[in-house]
Amino acid sequence: ASPPGPLVTANIIYKTIDYDPQGFVPVALLFASPHLLTINPLVPAQSMKELVDYAKSKPGKLSIASPGFGTQPHLLAEMFKSAAGIDVVHVPYKGPAAAITDLLAGEVQIYFETAAVVLPHAEAAKLRILAVATERRFARLPDIPTTVESGFPNLVSGFWSGIVSPNGTPSRIVSKLNSAINEVMRSEKAQLGLSSLGGEAKFGSPEEFAAFIAAEREKWSAVIRAAGINTVL
Repeated sequence: ASPPGPLVTANIIYKTIDYDPQGFVPVALLFASPHLLTINPLVPAQSMKELVDYAKSKPGKLSIASPGFGTQPHLLAEMFKSAAGIDVVHVPYKGPAAAITDLLAGEVQIYFETAAVVLPHAEAAKLRILAVATERRFARLPDIPTTVESGFPNLVSGFWSGIVSPNGTPSRIVSKLNSAINEVMRSEKAQLGLSSLGGEAKFGSPEEFAAFIAAEREKWSAVIRAAGINTVL
């Protein structure tokens, strides 16, 4: 299994990596969990528009967290900054636990993170979710608008995971694995388990997964280059 960063963007962000991202055959997409635009409740914003207006009134004064340099929340933060035309400071942490701790403490004000990390704190009114980075509303949060609804049509992102195999794996083996994985992901147990964690089971062919990876790579490569991230590491 592989998270999006290593498979899709590692060789763009880092000058050297110890594997070839093109050396794998996509087998199956497993699940996805959308990123949630989350703020510390002390920020006087109840919507994305209000957050953008507030950030514009305080250029360089607000900060946006990520669980690490080059992670998907970092790339999403850069996309948000560019699309909104706001000057906020990116603060990379060593993992989501440290980032969410400082968001709760008000050391940083903004953070894109998945439901599994954010929801317990939002349900306790310790954090505020302004939008879900999806095209359609998130079943777990039907009253929270999407980023698309909020005027950011390209700000769509989520953590996803899938299965790949080494290049040269016989197509019949890839097909057999794909069928078995899809059967598991269609099970009620898998769907309920993922839903409880804020995720959604995915099913599809190896070809569909390959097309998804290609689209993700194209999208995030553009963000990386526009933000100059590939010149840093």
